[in-house]
Amino acid sequence: MYLLCDEKRVYVHTDYRVEAYDKEALVKGEKMKLLWRSEKLSKNLGKLVNAKDHLYGIGADLVAKISKVDGTVETFTLPEDLIDLFCTYSGIYLLGKTGLFRMPLERFSPAEIKRSPVSHLMEKPFSCLCASDDSIYVASRSQIYRIDKEGGKVNEKALTEVCMMLISEEGPIAIRKDGKILNMDENMEVLSTGEFDGEPIKAEYNVHHTFLLTSTGLHIFGKTGGRIAHISDSKYLSFSEGLNHVYLYKENGFEVASKADILGDNYQKVDLATVSAIVFTSLMLFEREKGVKVNIREKYGLLDIRVGDKSIQVEKLFFRLSKYFPEVFILFSNSGYYESLMEFGQRFELIKKEERSITLNRDLLDHLLRKHSAFEAFREDIIHLVSSCLA
Repeated sequence: MYLLCDEKRVYVHTDYRVEAYDKEALVKGEKMKLLWRSEKLSKNLGKLVNAKDHLYGIGADLVAKISKVDGTVETFTLPEDLIDLFCTYSGIYLLGKTGLFRMPLERFSPAEIKRSPVSHLMEKPFSCLCASDDSIYVASRSQIYRIDKEGGKVNEKALTEVCMMLISEEGPIAIRKDGKILNMDENMEVLSTGEFDGEPIKAEYNVHHTFLLTSTGLHIFGKTGGRIAHISDSKYLSFSEGLNHVYLYKENGFEVASKADILGDNYQKVDLATVSAIVFTSLMLFEREKGVKVNIREKYGLLDIRVGDKSIQVEKLFFRLSKYFPEVFILFSNSGYYESLMEFGQRFELIKKEERSITLNRDLLDHLLRKHSAFEAFREDIIHLVSSCLA
């Protein structure tokens, strides 16, 4: 059993199939509206992740790619059982008990999977992984490793019993079997700790909060490590954290919980129109302050942002902007929301799209620039971070 969501759908994997349900109908408390059901898979999937147009899943030696439009499935097998995966805008990281692998998103084939040579230099068996904009974090029986995107080992830290890892804008979050949750910086130094009861089942992080489902219920932790809310119920099988709701699943179906009700004063509404405005306003600010032309097109369905002969890497832009605008982290943690970035950009006329070319609405973005105090407070930082995304 595994649950996942994006802006428009909630996805459920159970009994060898993946199903998609209309998210708005669930929020409104209407009858469950099934959008599609995939064909039967040869293996049950232990984990699903969101990409822009597809879901990817692993189950034993099976790798699956599922269309988010109609549930069409492609699969292949590997000569190694897989235990974890992480999706970026450019590729998938697959973790087996003895190897770390990478596959480009646009080429779904076992022939395209490359085994990282650093796998030979780490303790095994591996247990879980996560990734930031430029680092991969892999846990084994008694160590956590930080690896750069080129496959070189940066450093390691002794830490036992890590069974799940998440990424935050600060660094990795390690969830241990002994009931400890550790928030770390990018160098794996512990910033804060928390405690939970029960056996860990599934975890997600987004915009200041870590959501952890255990055998005793759903626990929600703040950045300082303390538990700030929980739902006690041992019958939940899985959950998925949306923008402003949490979707939970029992054997008899869905439950939808409002974050405002659960979190109270800790609740912060995430608005996708604002997220879209922040991204495009940051590009305009960089263009204006640097006196350069930012050319934006779409390539392979993603933003292709160029300044002269260099490109701004979208993945890095989303991750680094979230340090100043936490709501932008949703675009990094769940690339299923990328579609909404463009949708809201056009709906509110932040951008104008003609075929594959995209033009910034400088008049409107200039108004947003003046209105949002963070742009003035962090002006130099934002310009620097956009510059740091050039490659």
